[in-house]
Amino acid sequence: MKRLLFSMFLLFGLIFAVSAGAEESMVSVGLESGVSYASFSGENGLDIYDAVYGDLLYHAAPGEVVDIYSYDGGFASDGKFSTPISMLSVISVERAPINWYSEPYRGYFRLDRIGGAFTVVNFVHMDNYLYSVLGKEMSDYFPGEALKAQAICAKNFALCANGRHSGYDVCATTHCQVYGGVNSESPNIRAAVDAVSGQTAHYAGDLVQLYFFATSGGATEDISNVWGSTSPYLISVPDPYEPAEKASRYTWTTVLTSWEIQSKLADKGIYIGEITNVTVDEVTPAGRALTLTITGTEGSHTVRRESCRTVLGLSSQWFTVNPYYDEAGTLCFAIDGRGYGHGVGMSQWGAYGMAMQGYSYVDILTHYFPGISVY
Repeated sequence: MKRLLFSMFLLFGLIFAVSAGAEESMVSVGLESGVSYASFSGENGLDIYDAVYGDLLYHAAPGEVVDIYSYDGGFASDGKFSTPISMLSVISVERAPINWYSEPYRGYFRLDRIGGAFTVVNFVHMDNYLYSVLGKEMSDYFPGEALKAQAICAKNFALCANGRHSGYDVCATTHCQVYGGVNSESPNIRAAVDAVSGQTAHYAGDLVQLYFFATSGGATEDISNVWGSTSPYLISVPDPYEPAEKASRYTWTTVLTSWEIQSKLADKGIYIGEITNVTVDEVTPAGRALTLTITGTEGSHTVRRESCRTVLGLSSQWFTVNPYYDEAGTLCFAIDGRGYGHGVGMSQWGAYGMAMQGYSYVDILTHYFPGISVY
């Protein structure tokens, strides 16, 4: 027991050394799950630790590649180490980025053995995490105040993500926030993140979950009409700031044949025969589809809220449907829409427009999230 406690303190000391001087917590990002192989290297070398007892298993020289496999209930690396322990830590020498395969990441890695495979988790300081997220979620040529607003949104999302995944805080995909390591960073983005380091958004004194999306098309949406929950600061607000000529899919049109719709439904396990009609039965006060019915020769299927867009793979929930027959006699549905994304919270292109008009990041956030405070 004494050895275990000593080793745990040793490991925690190493971990805290990675984040020494950090003003905020580390973020754990799940990069890959259910894998049996991972490859690491570091410019200044790596230390591979048994994350249960804290023992150093292997020290890799600068640039040396360490291939780690799932092996006999634990982990192994050919000619380097073999251990039955269920958790490994990969720590960089002198805090240099760690290459996971060929991509560099800040912080350190932990491999968690689950059954016959393992999960690759990157632990990274919040600001370093945001450097990458902003590079993936917003263009670095956006004005600085828009980037700062995005940084606060992304930070609050990560801090409020507890329980979204088992074993780590957030994943690296659009399910949470897209994250890609050092190669996603840029000077403009790092400057914006640094400028708001330590700041977060609050409502009535509580840290709050913030959401963002690309383009509203003219108004954001109340969360109750998208995900069914309620929130005093996630409500529909007018959005006159988006530059229609630049914003992603400010308006859009797509055409789906009855067969394409039938196929989309089948992919989701829904079978109602040949599609004969698609109707928007109810809309929100902002104009988005609230209830959608798809009718077929063998029945009908009705969806509500966000499913109105996801069931057909549309860009947004704000659309109208017009059926017609093409020259070949095929039943088609012309779908005319506005906006790109779920519509809840901050429009990224709206933030761009507000910043270009001289608004600050606090102005942007308090417009899209009425009643919040930033500090």
